[in-house]
Amino acid sequence: MLISQHEFPMQDDQRAKLPGDLQLFKLLLQPHFLFNSLNNLYALSVKKSDQTTEAIAGLSELLEKVVCCSRQEFIPLTQELTLLEDYIKLERIWLGETSFLLDFQVSGDTDKISVPPLVLYTFVENCFKHGIRKCQGSGWLTLKVAVKKDTLYFSATNLVPGWPEEGDDSEHRSSGFGVVAARELLERKCTGAYKLSCGRKGNVYHADLILKNQPE
Repeated sequence: MLISQHEFPMQDDQRAKLPGDLQLFKLLLQPHFLFNSLNNLYALSVKKSDQTTEAIAGLSELLEKVVCCSRQEFIPLTQELTLLEDYIKLERIWLGETSFLLDFQVSGDTDKISVPPLVLYTFVENCFKHGIRKCQGSGWLTLKVAVKKDTLYFSATNLVPGWPEEGDDSEHRSSGFGVVAARELLERKCTGAYKLSCGRKGNVYHADLILKNQPE
């Protein structure tokens, strides 16, 4: 059995803010996604971009998918990957087509693996919010998704400029509610069936997840 592992464990004050009811806890990922997206959309409208209408339509479609997926206990990995692809398309509109480099690799049969909804999505969103958006056009993101037998291997690696020097992990421990929520959801829904490691080396942040297949 895999054992859950957090390189930067949740602090008591963070855990105290989390709801006790799992269903309420799951629903908190929806407004986290929505607030971030609306902020991005607002920034686009301020620029009076010609792509604002396209972004609104894309956000509406993505939000519908997010709400639908989050009502389920588990969803096929293929469905979660579709959410990632749709979200990244929106980021290209919000940030500009050439504002970041993306290496997105998928291998294995993604139809046979089920995952808690929005977990992978939240890690990817975190890469943009705390990394790419602060890189001023020089950001990059590497996503690797591999399915081997009944196990998912996921990794997200990205540039995060301007973080504190080695030894100061204060920003790591406050990397955002979304990641804290995703960790807790894994702990409650996949106890003993996953291994999660998050951290940085220099200005590169990584999130690595190994997850045994979960029933739909």
